[in-house]
Amino acid sequence: MTRGFVDKVVDSAREAGLILLKYREEGFTVSAKEGMEFVTEADLSSEEFLREALTQILPGSSFLGEESWDGTYPKTPYWVVDPLDGTNNYATGIPFFCISIALVDEDGVCLGCIHDPVHSETFMALRGGGAYLNARPVKVSSADKLRDVVVATGFPYTRTPENLTFDLGVLTEFLGLVRGVRRCGSAALDLAYTAAGRYGGFWEENLKPWDMAAGVLLVKEAGGEVTGFREQSWTLQSRGVQCSAPGMWDQFCEVIKKRPHRNEDA
Repeated sequence: MTRGFVDKVVDSAREAGLILLKYREEGFTVSAKEGMEFVTEADLSSEEFLREALTQILPGSSFLGEESWDGTYPKTPYWVVDPLDGTNNYATGIPFFCISIALVDEDGVCLGCIHDPVHSETFMALRGGGAYLNARPVKVSSADKLRDVVVATGFPYTRTPENLTFDLGVLTEFLGLVRGVRRCGSAALDLAYTAAGRYGGFWEENLKPWDMAAGVLLVKEAGGEVTGFREQSWTLQSRGVQCSAPGMWDQFCEVIKKRPHRNEDA
């Protein structure tokens, strides 16, 4: 994968970021999706731009985008894109959202790019090539104790008053052991922050491939440990993710294993 190729991907992510910022300044329409989710005009415009830009960068590639996915996985190579991760934040004026782009080949995710247009931060990883923030190498936290780190999680949009659809017991357990827990509303950025050592770890259930693909590669290339949530490994079909710095991986996993996976805990 050439430097020119990577630069074009980064440029596309940043251009999509400008689209999001323009809509944020000028206004946008909002439509309901399933559960508590919704989609904005900015999501759709960003995805349309990225579909055209990325498939031009790699002729013959396919595109899997959040707003247009039909539930099937295309033949490789294909792009996995979240054109606006953190839509609730974006729509309510909270400055924590991003564009997430991953490229998948026959061996899995080979490129990941997450761009935060508000803070002008671009996270990039190549399989076997390390992880970077604005072209500077990043590593996961060097901490080896849970009490020394802040960790992050997220809450599913499928939750209802009767069933929160995630294991609240895991959150309760972590609250008693770590320096702090954050729920900022963008799984892609949470993974990027873990790769950069800002968080010591991250876990979340009920995610989709576009939420995780780029960020999982970032964490791996930054030296972190990653599996699916309560799974032996992570794949694009995983329904969640758990990851942390290697020095606390056993402790991190033990907290999750300690709590039986029961929705009634919620």
